[in-house]
Amino acid sequence: MEQGGVSGIGSGPGNRMIATTLLEWLTVGGRSAARTRASRALGADLGTAPAWLADDAVATIFAAGEVDASLARAIGHRLMAPDATGLRLYGLGLATPEKAYRRVQSLLPREAALARWSVEEIAGRSARLRFEAAPIEDPAAAAAGRCEEALCGLRRGMLEAIPGLYGLLPAVIRETSCRAKGSDACLYEVNWQVASRSGAIAGLAIGVALAAGFVASLLLLGGMSILVANSAVVATVAALSVFVLAPALGWIVDLQCQLEAVAGARRGHLALFDQVDDALAAKLDALARADAKLESEASVGPFRRAGAGENEGGVSPEDRRGILTAAQQIHATAGDLECLFEADAARCSAARESGISDERGLVREIREWAARIEKLGSSASETLRTRVGPVALVDRAIASMRPTLAPSAVIEVDADPELRCIECEPIQIEFVVAQLVQNAVEASIELSPAPEVRISLANDAHGVALAVEDRGVGIESSEVDEAFDPFFGDRPAGASGGLGLAVCLRIIERHGGELRIENEDRAGTRVSVWLPESTEEDAE
Repeated sequence: MEQGGVSGIGSGPGNRMIATTLLEWLTVGGRSAARTRASRALGADLGTAPAWLADDAVATIFAAGEVDASLARAIGHRLMAPDATGLRLYGLGLATPEKAYRRVQSLLPREAALARWSVEEIAGRSARLRFEAAPIEDPAAAAAGRCEEALCGLRRGMLEAIPGLYGLLPAVIRETSCRAKGSDACLYEVNWQVASRSGAIAGLAIGVALAAGFVASLLLLGGMSILVANSAVVATVAALSVFVLAPALGWIVDLQCQLEAVAGARRGHLALFDQVDDALAAKLDALARADAKLESEASVGPFRRAGAGENEGGVSPEDRRGILTAAQQIHATAGDLECLFEADAARCSAARESGISDERGLVREIREWAARIEKLGSSASETLRTRVGPVALVDRAIASMRPTLAPSAVIEVDADPELRCIECEPIQIEFVVAQLVQNAVEASIELSPAPEVRISLANDAHGVALAVEDRGVGIESSEVDEAFDPFFGDRPAGASGGLGLAVCLRIIERHGGELRIENEDRAGTRVSVWLPESTEEDAE
């Protein structure tokens, strides 16, 4: 997920999804006048609009379309239909309702980017969730009276529909606090269940009523003597009504409801498979285009490969090694400069808020060009490895990633003072560290506005061990292997970190090391990397 400058912005689907679903619902429901008013109040073309509209856009169109709480609740159900959640469900790896409720910030659309979900408690099959909404600034929307109730109904509908993603019945939602009633935040108690017993309980009640009615009718028709004379028949009929016939009908109703829920989830899953198939095809096409581009650049760049009997335009092995060495040194020196910029930004909050300065931007551009030259050169033949200190690589990786992370993120580095050096491709190992840090922050920011990531470096029996640990949502044990799937995730191919752990694993294995994910008996995830130490004896 993309992270913006404020915690929560860009995390999860944008509010354009709510606006689009509302307009579609009004169209299907034949409420053309309400749809026209809502579209006019929105004043934007949803086809070209960004994922996040203005903070008061949803409230405005709810008020213009005269959306009440019941209609908003139905729209919430639609937003959480399996076919509507699509790749989000796959990308987030939400295998259970409990995990889905833990990640509501990323799963549920919100009416404003600054609005935020937080999890207070999840135990068994119940959860307590808190929703803090951004203030509604449009006076017309705020004066609509029922706008807050409609927005609350929307959230109730989405929370109710989450179990339907797994073929379960809707959850039972109870509001303990609500903005529509003057509270600062909405508090929801959610209870979900695997099977319903409401039909059986209702059937038992109906059976008792039938048995009582039968006995009362005998008393009215023939008195107590008839009842005593036919006591065996009366007892049999009453028992059948109370314990067999009516409860059986209730169980049938319950079973029918559960089968409908399962069927709805399966239909959504089939639609999801189609989306996944299309997404995989698109990613494979993107990878093929990227490989073709690299081949093209290698054939026309400074490392152009010569054909049989040709040397024109190519470079000698000695020149190639010199260019690669210079590229690595430039990349490392520029990285040290960026560490200085990062240290200054950490000391000055104004520098942090102002973003990347022109000078730092130039340094980052130099690093990118050096990395590109090194990548082209390495693809032309064998790679060039350098003896470096792991702490320097980690510091440079953190400095390069810091502008893209949440400003509130806290990254701690704990390194052994007598840490050995490693022999590696420094640019590639920096990429691995940066990717692991980015994953850790993104996994933690959904549970804490100030995510904490701890990086530890220590000597191992035959090398150096690096671990990146967070206290985020974690990875299910059954999904650890899937995390190394190059298509596990919802970021597009070619985006920063779009291939995630798959690329990291390939880089580490190419260096003769190991990469492991540890999530047993811990909150969050710990990713451990082992790299062999340098064989040279001289110090760095």
